[in-house]
Amino acid sequence: MSEAAPSASVWKLTWRFLGLGRPYTLRIVLTITVCFFASGAKAMQAFILKPVIEKAKEIADKPKEAVAATDGGTFWERARDVKRWDLQIIAWAAILTSAFMFVFGWLKDFLTNWLTNRIVADLRNKVAEHLPFLPLRYHYDRKSGDLVSRVTNDVALTENVSNFYFDDMIVQPIMILCALVLIVMTNWTLAVIAVVFFALYALLLGRVGRAMRKSRKRSLESLGDMTGTMLQTFGGIKVVKAFSMEAAQAAQFREHNDSFFRNYMKVIRRKALGENLSQLLAGLMVAGFLVGGFQLLSKGVMTAGDMAVLGMAVAIINSSVKETSKSYNRLVDSSAGCERVFELLDQPRETEHDQGSELPAVGAGVEYRGVSFGYDAVPVLRDVSFTAAPGEVIAIVGRTGAGKTTLLDLLCRFYDPTQGSVIVNGVDLRGVKRSSLLSHIAVVTQDPFLFNTTLGENIRHGRPGASASEVEAAAKAAYIHDFIAGLPKGYETPAGERGTKLSGGQRQRVTLARAILRNPAILILDEATSSLDAESEKAVQLALGNLIRAKGRITFVIAHRLSTVKNADRILVIDEGRISEQGSHDELIARAGVYATLYATQFQA
Repeated sequence: MSEAAPSASVWKLTWRFLGLGRPYTLRIVLTITVCFFASGAKAMQAFILKPVIEKAKEIADKPKEAVAATDGGTFWERARDVKRWDLQIIAWAAILTSAFMFVFGWLKDFLTNWLTNRIVADLRNKVAEHLPFLPLRYHYDRKSGDLVSRVTNDVALTENVSNFYFDDMIVQPIMILCALVLIVMTNWTLAVIAVVFFALYALLLGRVGRAMRKSRKRSLESLGDMTGTMLQTFGGIKVVKAFSMEAAQAAQFREHNDSFFRNYMKVIRRKALGENLSQLLAGLMVAGFLVGGFQLLSKGVMTAGDMAVLGMAVAIINSSVKETSKSYNRLVDSSAGCERVFELLDQPRETEHDQGSELPAVGAGVEYRGVSFGYDAVPVLRDVSFTAAPGEVIAIVGRTGAGKTTLLDLLCRFYDPTQGSVIVNGVDLRGVKRSSLLSHIAVVTQDPFLFNTTLGENIRHGRPGASASEVEAAAKAAYIHDFIAGLPKGYETPAGERGTKLSGGQRQRVTLARAILRNPAILILDEATSSLDAESEKAVQLALGNLIRAKGRITFVIAHRLSTVKNADRILVIDEGRISEQGSHDELIARAGVYATLYATQFQA
């Protein structure tokens, strides 16, 4: 399925991102309420300037009367009339306002930061929960570097987006609104001019932001290519060194890095334009308000106190505009990464894992009934039919690319047939939960994969919750217990990333111990010994003997080394996606067909 169109607007992303905050609606309402109190306290500080200035002017004009007693009336009567505020009331107002600013300022900072980081944490969880459930074909079609970049760099960028929506877009508009209230209280004409100014400002900022977002997305794509190059270099460092490819890999990285630099500098240019444009517009606004204010002051429409309040309100607006501008630029800079994260989340996840019925524990084995399958328009399997009864060992052989691994991928339900059915224990797998199906299957591949945890935990992945004695019993059956027990930390020894601290044979025996612990009804061995030396293969074959011959277990063996499948109960020969021959080793040799040719070719080699 194609990915979401890259032309999605920032506003669509806005609604998508705001949807992440829906579970926290009550907390958002609480945050907005707290921000009103915090902003109101700051506006109150500016409002207190008016009686301070008026009182100072009164003292300057009438110095003898300045030391006179306060106006008549009680404290609360004087407090209700701003014109009657004296120094005592002003002092108490300043103290209470400062206390309000401290309490609600702390709450504002805590609540906005909680929202910002909670939303980013939820988004990380969504990506981590979604990615493993995407179809295998999606993973095979994408560069690993691009996926890693989306999960790490792009998700990290969404912190700026979260900060914009759940911090600045709550705090700064409320600050501006409170400052506008001050301006309206001072002069409504100036307030109308301020509203018009903000509308023009938002329009200009949006046009700059669209261009910046496109450049940012191209830079993130270059970053994904760069990450992929590094993953290839680190993952294949032995091959890189063996073929003297260090310089070539460095040159490839440099090419992607330079591409990232060029695209990112386009972002920087537009970002700088947006920020400095906001500075210019804010400066023009301040100049206009001051000129207009002084004209009104000279005409007697405004007092010196009004002018002071106006100046503070303009300063608050100027500061909020600057913060909003910087935050919006960070939003646009990060929205491309946010868009790429949502593209990933929009990929349809598999429903097979949790939907369907449970697989019966016992039955008539495995049946392929007229199965055909292809990747997109490329056919891989054509009308394949066979059965495998409990207790049978079925070997699958054929030339490279014949469809052997794909045949058993259908049994694991990594894919569904395009035609025909795969039936296990009398049930068509299309109606079975994959999680239920895979609980009856164990797979051992050519490239044994170990997690970067202890050897004991790697074995326990076969059956989570297994006891230490059960893990040791499985290791003994896999002929790896003596090696593990001889290590200083025993089963607590770290395996290293991908099991790099162990040899190939040791890694393979650990994966066999994992399969033995699982005790599967169906065992799949995909080239399990093809990459081992003779000594390691001998130890693995002993372990395989304990694994394969369990009572009632169906075992499928894929192997290029035909000598490893001679003792199978039945051999299926896959040729160009079809079963061209089947039978025992001796029967197929006597038939002198494809299998006999492959066998003779290997022994001649």
